Amino acid sequence: MPPETRDLAEHVHPSLRRRIRIFLIIGGVMLLLVLWDIATGALTIPIALIGIVIGAIIGFFSSRIFHLSWDKDGEKVVGRIDTIGWIVLALYIVFEIIRSTLFATIFASASSPTAVTFAFIAAALIARVFGLRGRILKILEEEQIFPRLPRKNP
Repeated sequence: MPPETRDLAEHVHPSLRRRIRIFLIIGGVMLLLVLWDIATGALTIPIALIGIVIGAIIGFFSSRIFHLSWDKDGEKVVGRIDTIGWIVLALYIVFEIIRSTLFATIFASASSPTAVTFAFIAAALIARVFGLRGRILKILEEEQIFPRLPRKNP
């Protein structure tokens, strides 16, 4: 059985928890806007899915911006930017700068570039949350806080 959210939260530094919540809230709101754009015809489902897939890939890789580690003194998972994180952050910023031009060029005739951008950002933020959560769980497993349960063979 996976650890419950409240059990997980007590082992994660408050600033890291806050960052994850912000990503999740903004991503959720933007996902609702994408659904609204699909319902009103501003965005087609195939184009939305392309934006979501590209956003999820970028979001998962951008979750690597923060190096997560176990703080033995505080007994919590903490995050800080390391060298690879700075490189990923720089690439992410460059992508964000050219994203609107790129999407406006590629999707101009098919849908609203703004709607495609929202699909991309929503997926990127939500994928970043899942990437961070997976890395946090891995650290907690390594520290034997939440040991991995053996799988049952059918």
